[in-house]
Amino acid sequence: SSSLFSVKSISSTKRKNDPPQPPPATMSISNANANDADGPLVTQGYVCSGKGQPFVLQDITLPAMKATYVEIDMQFCGLCRTDVHMRDDDWNLSDFPMCAGHEGVGTVRRTGSAVNHLEVGDTVGITWVRDSCKCCAKCLIGRENICEKGYQVLYGGPRCGPFGKEHANSYGGCFSKVMRLEERFAIKIPEGIPPEVACPLICGGGTVFEVICDYVKPGMHVAVASFGGLATVAVKYAKMFGAHVTVLSGHDWKKDKALAVGANEFYGCLKDPEQMKELAFKFDLIIDTSPAMMEIHNYMDMLKISGIYARVGIPVHTECTFNYEFNPLIHTQRVIAGSIVTGTSRMALMLQMTKDHLKDFLNDPEDWKAEVVPYDRINECMDDLKAVNNKSTYRYLLSWGK
Repeated sequence: SSSLFSVKSISSTKRKNDPPQPPPATMSISNANANDADGPLVTQGYVCSGKGQPFVLQDITLPAMKATYVEIDMQFCGLCRTDVHMRDDDWNLSDFPMCAGHEGVGTVRRTGSAVNHLEVGDTVGITWVRDSCKCCAKCLIGRENICEKGYQVLYGGPRCGPFGKEHANSYGGCFSKVMRLEERFAIKIPEGIPPEVACPLICGGGTVFEVICDYVKPGMHVAVASFGGLATVAVKYAKMFGAHVTVLSGHDWKKDKALAVGANEFYGCLKDPEQMKELAFKFDLIIDTSPAMMEIHNYMDMLKISGIYARVGIPVHTECTFNYEFNPLIHTQRVIAGSIVTGTSRMALMLQMTKDHLKDFLNDPEDWKAEVVPYDRINECMDDLKAVNNKSTYRYLLSWGK
């Protein structure tokens, strides 16, 4: 994601030039002019035409450049389970056609006239947030992920409500060969961090880093539930913050992988409520990264007095409701919390910490690496991820083969 994020195999074809072509009618923007460098731009990307449909390479049209935009040649994109949820519309948030992807890494090739902090040639990461109001109390401190007016989802459309104001579903994601977006949300990758390392951090890393910044203190006993991509990174960052880290999983075969990436303890207990009871009052914080719903009582009983259960994995919309009594919550002063990605301020801190501790991301087991694959395997990899068949990789990285 040898390394948690190191390349296992690269199999891709040489990228062809992208001559401007007329976009499909459903994706067109009027007055596109190939001779106008600041006008709408036709490129190519992988697009899903409807709920559950495969992604297909086709022409898409990017909006006109703005003075505050950068134009980016994309190289890699991590494949996050969120993209599977959005493809399948099981959160009831998806608009089609959809160009998805939100763990992208690429190189700036053009800058708008008002761009101040990025230059042509800079390596940048593109995350879940495309834009925000930039003026509320949260945006002013770089926490755009909790913008008081609602941030803009990278490829969100009308069904995202306040998070889809720009209607960027048809062109907005990192499955595109070229992207245009606000300079503020093109995160500069520190020199020395390879794209294969940075890419999975752009969403998955930021998601757990947000929780760790909010709650983790040195000496805490932290549990990370459901060992996959997010949990792998959470183990590393929680330890950087001085925590004793335990991985909770429903699969004993993940034990060696969890310990190899840095966990202090491992319990394969998540499918055994009786075994979970044996861990009562053990943890100060549980970070639940699972995309599936489980009885919350089992987690809450594992918390110490004043412990925190923080949920970052989002189940399908039919399983998003839980029940818990006020009495145990009040008398134990425990906390149920949620968290969503991270903003530009903490993203910069996370990437700098990664650079400072890069060796911690470069010594992971051979059977738990990020695997770089060509984009023409996108549908195969998404199906593997949904079926949990990715037992030898914690993250697929899609590559244009540059």
